[in-house]
Amino acid sequence: MIVVWGPSNDPPVERILSALQERDAPVLHVDEKALCALRYDVTFGATPTGWIEAQGQRLRVDELTGIYLRPGESVPGRASASSMILLGIAAGAPATVVNRPSAGRSNWSKPFQLQLISAAGFSVPDTLVTTDPEAARLFLCQHRRIVYKSVSGIRSIVATLETADADRLHAVANGPVQFQRWIAGRDVRVHVVGERCFATAIDSTLDDYRYAPREGGEVELAAIDIPTELGDRLVALTRRLGLLVAGIDLRVTEQGEWFCFEVNPSPGFTFYEDAAGQPIAEAIVDLLVQVPLKT
Repeated sequence: MIVVWGPSNDPPVERILSALQERDAPVLHVDEKALCALRYDVTFGATPTGWIEAQGQRLRVDELTGIYLRPGESVPGRASASSMILLGIAAGAPATVVNRPSAGRSNWSKPFQLQLISAAGFSVPDTLVTTDPEAARLFLCQHRRIVYKSVSGIRSIVATLETADADRLHAVANGPVQFQRWIAGRDVRVHVVGERCFATAIDSTLDDYRYAPREGGEVELAAIDIPTELGDRLVALTRRLGLLVAGIDLRVTEQGEWFCFEVNPSPGFTFYEDAAGQPIAEAIVDLLVQVPLKT
């Protein structure tokens, strides 16, 4: 039995559910809105035991073969307790889990994750995390054009600063900001699913292509091939972070150098799948329907 946990109106959750149902795979959907109604009796030890019940369907934890989770914003109280139970099951059940909660922790701190990416042999941009406006100004002066974003895993809009924007940096004193040297080149998102890579090239008129439609900008996505050696390294990086599925943000320069910016442990892959026609959901379902090996 496969459990899919996440809001029914979340496109990746909807896509995975649909793909599982098309294969007649046994699946139990735990909708975020129904967490308050989730019933359970679970004991946590070396592996969790017991049962959960949703939509009138009771499932023993030891019957689980796969879990796909993209939890939303749970409400306090009973729903919060139910979330903790499901996270505990996802952490310890001997099933195929996309992805185990602990594996996503590196994304909670972008500077920490960048160190892991660099240690894996990837080029990363010069980076500064600071609350010191003067340090930020010196970094901008050195690189002339820089990118800024949040230091946590909370989604933020990526934007750039140039030397004429130096006066804006006084606001850095309000909280830590991550700055990076601007890398000229073409954005590429690679979804790693097990041993497979799905690469999508992105061309956009905005700094953050994800918001191009909303901001009146243009964005074009297309499936591309990447060097086999790069794909192997991306699969190895994904494994190193304890992930089965990842959305990895890269940029390739005109000279052919690949920079790695971030590894997303819960990627909203449908945006890329729809635009580039890649079977990412089917590849994820391939993982979920496999019976996990006994350890």
